[in-house]
Amino acid sequence: MNLFKKILKILAKIILGVFAFYLLLTLCFIPLICPWIIKSQAVKCIKHEVKVRSVSFNPFLWKLKVKDFSVLDSNNKLMIGFDKFWIDVSFIGLLKKKYHVESLGLSGIKVNIVLLDDGKINILELAPKRSKSSVEGKDSYDGKFSSTKYDAAQEIVQPKPLPLIVVDLISMNDGEIFFTDKSLNPPFITKLSGITLSIIEFSTSVESEAKISFKAQLDEKAIITDEATIKPFAKPLVFDMVFKLNDYVLQGLTPYVGKYTGRKAKKGKLDVTMEYRVADNKLDAKHKILVKGFDFGDKVESKDALTLPFGMVLALLEDSNNRIKINLPVDGDMNNPDFHYFQLAGQVAKNFFFKLITKPFTALVSMVGSGSSTEDYGSIGFVPGKAELADIEKEKLKSIVKAFNDRKNIAMKVKKCYDSVVDWRAIKAEVFENEFKILGKESERQDNWVYERLYERRFGRRGFWKITKGYKSEEGSYDFVKINEEVKRQLIGDGSPDKKVLEALATQRANVVHDFIIAAGLEAERVSISDMQENQAIKGTVPVKLELKIYEDSEAEEDSLISPEVKQ
Repeated sequence: MNLFKKILKILAKIILGVFAFYLLLTLCFIPLICPWIIKSQAVKCIKHEVKVRSVSFNPFLWKLKVKDFSVLDSNNKLMIGFDKFWIDVSFIGLLKKKYHVESLGLSGIKVNIVLLDDGKINILELAPKRSKSSVEGKDSYDGKFSSTKYDAAQEIVQPKPLPLIVVDLISMNDGEIFFTDKSLNPPFITKLSGITLSIIEFSTSVESEAKISFKAQLDEKAIITDEATIKPFAKPLVFDMVFKLNDYVLQGLTPYVGKYTGRKAKKGKLDVTMEYRVADNKLDAKHKILVKGFDFGDKVESKDALTLPFGMVLALLEDSNNRIKINLPVDGDMNNPDFHYFQLAGQVAKNFFFKLITKPFTALVSMVGSGSSTEDYGSIGFVPGKAELADIEKEKLKSIVKAFNDRKNIAMKVKKCYDSVVDWRAIKAEVFENEFKILGKESERQDNWVYERLYERRFGRRGFWKITKGYKSEEGSYDFVKINEEVKRQLIGDGSPDKKVLEALATQRANVVHDFIIAAGLEAERVSISDMQENQAIKGTVPVKLELKIYEDSEAEEDSLISPEVKQ
């Protein structure tokens, strides 16, 4: 019995000793030593001064806290820091062979990002420098790969499964991010404040779905929200997200607007909605942009200003309520090795604005949704030699009028157009057919006689005899079918085009288009007839070109037009 008591006393002393050491380690050693370790190792790694006020560990709740952490730049200014970091681990979870974190969070995080004049970003200085010898699989830093041979027969090592990690809540609150672009003059400065983030039910389990919620204020009034669900370890990835930016004041973008347009951003607000869905390795993304009441301000000097028709783009995009709506859908197969989201999204945006500049009428009708996406609305086709509108061209003009009625800062000009070859041949063919019918009706003779008389009127009897000699057989008979074809060909194709007749036809066409547009509902002062232009027929029709006119901004006179005019 005494031996048993002695054993119990020894075990109790051991347990108390271990517990005392555990308390000493967590309550004294960690708070005293860890701040020094964090500072020394961080300075060694990132080459910047690091400050930590305190580190504490609750030995009973298994909760670690780090307070007032900051990284300073060479000017002793804050680069990145936070008021408090904590992680609360469940000890019971370890007994169940899983790493269970009840909460992990940051409070009061602050980040100062600066884009310097030389194009470098200050925060990237914190990234550890890679030594040349650390580039694994290379003989040297010159980019030559090691000559070590690979044995194809070696067994492929399968990656080990991830341990089960469960985090009930990842949170961040009271965050602030400051961004300054010093490469611009004046510098661009913006602030993201009131940042809150929560990630619920994060786990390394394949079936686990994490819920993400983010909210922040951009500058003074704009609000950013983001709601997402993701299965991060599912194969293939499953992801849904809706990102929104509301009421961003565009005057803040004046440094960028001025640099690339040569004008200040006078007013306007921006709303952005982006929706992403990834399932079965297929991406379905929608980007919706709404700009309300935007206008350019005063001119600014900028050597980087692009020589693009920004006034035309603004006038085309802005509807009668001074709103700009842009929808840019992006989809793709993520299994495709050539799939790159940012390249794909950039190409979609590039195609949209390229079409807007090069084919403004077509782009305008497409944005309003009043016509076919395959039609060319920059010209109206006419049957050669005619000035009557076909039904399909009438529908095109109705679509154009509808689009123009939704855009008040644009007008159009109608060019007087003709094709000197195709139109003249059609006119001559019509004249021939009319003369043929009249002479045939008056004489009541056979067609061969009518062809002969018409030719003799123009070229004389000897000219007709020359034709007949070429189509006389050895038996002395004539092939009147071929003779008549040759007569008609020469009568229609002979002579130079009459420019006055063609210009009269072009003027008639322009008037027809002009009158139809007004009848369809467009104000008469917003459509006019332009100068004469010779065009080539396309797909059997002669195009009458339309020109876009842009009214100057609100500070200019209403009847002034910017130049050069954009032609399609």
